[in-house]
Amino acid sequence: ARPRLVYLPFRAMAETSRMMLAQGGVEYDDEAIWGAEFQRRKQSGAFPWGKTPVLELAGRTVAQSGAIARWSARLAGCYPSDPARAALADSVYELGQELCTINPLVNCYTGSGFERIRNHYFSDVMPQALPQLERELERAAAASSLRPGEAFFASGNLGGVADEAAVEDGAGANQPSLADFNIFHHLDNAQLLEPDLLHGRPALERWQERMLALPRLLFR
Repeated sequence: ARPRLVYLPFRAMAETSRMMLAQGGVEYDDEAIWGAEFQRRKQSGAFPWGKTPVLELAGRTVAQSGAIARWSARLAGCYPSDPARAALADSVYELGQELCTINPLVNCYTGSGFERIRNHYFSDVMPQALPQLERELERAAAASSLRPGEAFFASGNLGGVADEAAVEDGAGANQPSLADFNIFHHLDNAQLLEPDLLHGRPALERWQERMLALPRLLFR
């Protein structure tokens, strides 16, 4: 049976995996679940840890969006084989996870709760994250002899013996990794509420243009 991704009908915790699977041409079934059927399966114990997304694989069910994203990245060729480069990609991916408040913000919250959380997110969270992301892109560019924004997050010469693997590492060259797809998803959701979010940040704007130019990128 083909792998089955089961999640709520939202652009949220499964979106990074969906984009990578599309980019890699990986075939799978994507099931949206909601309402009474979601509650029925949850109460039956079908979802480890009691939540989605989950990935159904050969009779076993894998939970947690990070585990599913890494599985997707490996199948799609978006996970570096070099341990140092994989650690770098993972670190940026995890920063993306810290931006996940945008998911319920665009999908769930309403009224005064929406306004309160939106103000906090764009006044406190994003002003800290965006300069950090710019610096990582600048480091990747410097290590790749490219302009900031032309290199993906885990690109460039990391130095040391392990980096010799980069020549044969699809995600080790200047190719997007799970880090790029996760950051892209969260920034794209954020731009639904703040379209000018990246204004004045040329490295991030250039990087986003490169992501949007990926021929198989599937989002929205």
